[in-house]
Amino acid sequence: MSSVIDRAADLLFPYEGPQTRNIKFFCVGEDNVNAFDLAEQIVRAESQIREGSAVLMEKIDD
Repeated sequence: MSSVIDRAADLLFPYEGPQTRNIKFFCVGEDNVNAFDLAEQIVRAESQIREGSAVLMEKIDD
């Protein structure tokens, strides 16, 4: 079984070729975010997208 980091990498950069276009990571004040925690967030976000519970935000800078 692959680790959470491997799963996140597979989601972002699949074997079939690049699918990732525009990803932004915000630390929200946490200076020391480790790879495992970031990978967990990526896997969780993908699950929310797949389930339809994620909300698309077109203009995050507004």
